[in-house]
Amino acid sequence: MFRRKIIKPTLLLLGQLQTFTATNAFGCPPPERLRRLLQSVERGEASILLLPCCYDGLSARLVALNGFDATFMTGFGVSGVNGYPDTQLVSFNEMMSAANSVAEGLASAALEKAKYGEGDAASAEPVAIPCIADGDTGYGNAINVKRTVFGYARAGMAGMMIEDQVAPKRCGHVAGKSVVSFAEAVQRVKAACDARDEYEALFGKGTGPLILARTDSLVTDGFGKSSSTRMVF
Repeated sequence: MFRRKIIKPTLLLLGQLQTFTATNAFGCPPPERLRRLLQSVERGEASILLLPCCYDGLSARLVALNGFDATFMTGFGVSGVNGYPDTQLVSFNEMMSAANSVAEGLASAALEKAKYGEGDAASAEPVAIPCIADGDTGYGNAINVKRTVFGYARAGMAGMMIEDQVAPKRCGHVAGKSVVSFAEAVQRVKAACDARDEYEALFGKGTGPLILARTDSLVTDGFGKSSSTRMVF
């Protein structure tokens, strides 16, 4: 667990934070850092990644300062901190605001650890842990999905989860969910992947957020169909 050697407020310029959220000290963008973490798990070089959830800059800092390798920006948490249930009452702009806050929290934590950390952390270059952002249903049609991917990428998110629920969606933990048609679900995921590739074409390989496709069809359509959906995703 990380502890600061001295109690001292850390003052960071906004411009410094905005620059740092885009890439780390070596120019490795957040999606590439996440990809390398996942590959290390696949090779057996690291254990299963734990992703404690965050929903604003403070919760993101707590995750990063306590030694976790990655985090997840939860739509449930963002909804809750805004005083709403997770029924997609928060808009894309509110989720974008949360993503920017999370990115700044992770950046400030990385800079703080590099400056005040103990042992190797004190001398290491600052590297913000990657964050996967909840993209819900993409906040509209396939074009909206692409806009969501671009927005999260600009905010410094390493990945984005997209799901196949009917909008407005419900929290995945509650009853009463319904999903879109298989064709529309595939179109959503394809739009997200296309946006990732287009972002990389503009800003370089490894800059497009990794896409995590989720299906809620297990409850609505049974194990067989949900398995088929997962395989296509």
